[in-house]
Amino acid sequence: MAYTFNNTNVSQWNSNLDAIYDVIERGMAAKEVVCSITTGFRSVLALRTNPGLNPYHASVADIGYGFDAVQGTINRLKKEETSQHMLEMLVFDLDTLRISEKQLSPNFEMAVKGATPDVYYLVNLSRNLNRQIGQMINEANRLGQELLGKEWYKIHARIQNIQAIPRL
Repeated sequence: MAYTFNNTNVSQWNSNLDAIYDVIERGMAAKEVVCSITTGFRSVLALRTNPGLNPYHASVADIGYGFDAVQGTINRLKKEETSQHMLEMLVFDLDTLRISEKQLSPNFEMAVKGATPDVYYLVNLSRNLNRQIGQMINEANRLGQELLGKEWYKIHARIQNIQAIPRL
């Protein structure tokens, strides 16, 4: 039997999961370009030693891992895994991704502080891509909340203590 929630039919459930997956896929594409640009920042003398460069790169990588986690959880849900914690995993993955995105902009601004005019186009491109990544993450969370309805907030309340564990 396929996993569904809130009396949705299998087709609607899978369609909603596909919508979240597709939004994550678009965000992942932007993240890949940002990651390449971030790596290129290391070759720019004015940016190479900026204190924000490593945290920014780590934030981008963290978001990449988050995208992978969401897609993995969706794949497990669609393959009809019946773990009692599958919905918790979906909420946890989506909300942790939202938290990771909050680190992106401040670290980016530190990383590009003092950039020279010859790299402004890369800085502006990255800034725009960061905004797109944030929009995709927010959209995926909105879709997850729409999919689970009031249950999202109940699950979120249960997982907050786990999210409070600092990341290494």
